[in-house]
Amino acid sequence: MKFRITLVGLVVSLLLWASCEREQYASQPSNVLTFSADTISFDTIFTEKGSITQWFQIKNEQDGIIKIDRIYLSEGKSSQFYINVNGVQGPEIKNIDIAAGDSIMVFVQTKLNGQKVDTALYHEDFLIVEYNSIQSKVVFTAWGQDVINYKGTALQTTTFTADKPYVIYDSLIVNAGETLTVESGAKIYMHYGANIIVRGTLKMKGTGEKPIFISSDRLEDTYQLLPGQWGSIIFEPTSTNNEVSFAIIKNGVNGLVFQGDPDNQIQCDINNTQISNMSGYGVYAQNAHIDSYNCVWVNTEYNVLRIQGGWFNSVHNTIYNEGTPQGRKYYPSVYITDDDTTASPIQQAYFYNTIIIGTMANEISMAAKNGDNSLSCLIKNCLLRDTYTKSDSAYYKENLFYDSEKKLFASNTTFRLDTLSQAMNIGNLEYANLHPVDLLNHSRTEDGKPDVGAMEYYYETRQE
Repeated sequence: MKFRITLVGLVVSLLLWASCEREQYASQPSNVLTFSADTISFDTIFTEKGSITQWFQIKNEQDGIIKIDRIYLSEGKSSQFYINVNGVQGPEIKNIDIAAGDSIMVFVQTKLNGQKVDTALYHEDFLIVEYNSIQSKVVFTAWGQDVINYKGTALQTTTFTADKPYVIYDSLIVNAGETLTVESGAKIYMHYGANIIVRGTLKMKGTGEKPIFISSDRLEDTYQLLPGQWGSIIFEPTSTNNEVSFAIIKNGVNGLVFQGDPDNQIQCDINNTQISNMSGYGVYAQNAHIDSYNCVWVNTEYNVLRIQGGWFNSVHNTIYNEGTPQGRKYYPSVYITDDDTTASPIQQAYFYNTIIIGTMANEISMAAKNGDNSLSCLIKNCLLRDTYTKSDSAYYKENLFYDSEKKLFASNTTFRLDTLSQAMNIGNLEYANLHPVDLLNHSRTEDGKPDVGAMEYYYETRQE
């Protein structure tokens, strides 16, 4: 019996010794931790608004436990970065054990204070990790930008400048009889669900060098191709004398929505404007009077352009639809109708030297109250993807039909023409003379053979 007890005691001692061996600390300076990142960088952050959460791992690939004595931000409580280590918030956390082969997660956010300057400023801090008489660092960086915030605001006559970006929450309303002027280079960032509602007049006066930019207030890379992040720019029946010039509008539900009535057609000149990546429509024109040229309207889930009554003129526009990253509904790129209870008669819907292309076999659809060919509609000297138009129709004159085997654009992000594009040299010079300079300020009439669409093919020689 005594021998058995001694044997049991020996076994227990051996197990305890082995356990201690397994749990011993790797405490030499040569026992180092592995970091999954040495820098955490945030895109430009609007001051006073929190960032997304980023993270990295600290892993112990040694044979024993490594004790972290301290993890802390170098700027301490004054830091504009925030950390959370395995559920414990900073700015300082002490005495963390990482078992052999295990790791911990470090989560990082930032909320930058107002800077009282118009330009973006660079911010930096360091996360210090102290262990085994070692100091390791992870760099945190962010650019901060002060903004002007509007929330549920009804505007009197005012001007948006390029000095600071604007962030719109809820809806920004331009009152009837008042004017919102947006100067060249201005940036407007829309929060989720926010709209700009125009009951008065909107004058967006961008330039080729300094276009106006309107998109979501989420600036992270993962949001750059996500449609439906904000609402729409909506023009109501009392709106008059609008202009949208050299604007880039993207990632909303709808781009421009005109909600006129038969007795109050909303007038708007739209030129040199790019609308893209909408979860609804690009331009929804109900009882509107719109003159447009040099525009690129692309990639929506419903119609890129929907005309319900009113007056519409298109010269040298590019209308293209392959849908958004979320897909595309079965709607043609262009839809024209007077067969709607809200629609006035179509006074005219004319398209000249325009590209209307997409992934569907028929990218133009018309619904006329009085039957085929009864609309005041003309599509002439255009490049089209449509099968119906190959038959005799009063609407179609001297058009070229798209060959899907041929490359149209050099890039489906810039929509510049490919060197062998079908769109080259097929435009009507008479219509090109109405707007002799394209979206990129290149002459489209110099060689007497204008291309169709918003951008003339231009070969730029590289400088050695």
